[in-house]
Amino acid sequence: MIGSSLSGVSAATRPSKRVVLAGGTQLTRRIDTPDRENAQGEQALNLVTYPWRTTLPGWHIVFLPERTGYLAMTFRLDRRIEVYVRADRSPEALAHDIAHELGHAVDVTYNNDESRALYRSLRAVPATSPWWACNSCTDLQTLAGDFAETFALLAAPSYRFYGQLASAPTGSALERIGAAIDETTGAARA
Repeated sequence: MIGSSLSGVSAATRPSKRVVLAGGTQLTRRIDTPDRENAQGEQALNLVTYPWRTTLPGWHIVFLPERTGYLAMTFRLDRRIEVYVRADRSPEALAHDIAHELGHAVDVTYNNDESRALYRSLRAVPATSPWWACNSCTDLQTLAGDFAETFALLAAPSYRFYGQLASAPTGSALERIGAAIDETTGAARA
């Protein structure tokens, strides 16, 4: 589900092959995943502007057939993002799903108490708002979900903001958040 991020819970091992992309980054392709999911997933991935291949080494993305109740999940311990490709999702919607999960990957890879406090202040969210949701729970009412949704606004074509903690950041607030993320991750955007 968009905003669902598992904290290290792994799915069963599935047959796959790794495809090495430019720069040595790996994109995992399920052997048993139909070509439609891989083609739609790769089309959407091309819309994502964040340089995840260089800033998130060791992370890989898997495109899978649709799954009831979930659009995508992040498995932090496995450094894997699973995207459940639905035939009715536009490339822009799928790019948003991917970017949301990449936001979780950036969060667990780079964020710490200091950067999370900065994000909280830039979003003007109450101190009582939790950062994390439970495993397999929607995160759209947490700061982790808000961070992932904001990241998706920065990293994919403008689609929709699903966060429920605050309204979508715009203008200079969005620019400041983007600059903070780029500085934290060392992202070099073209």
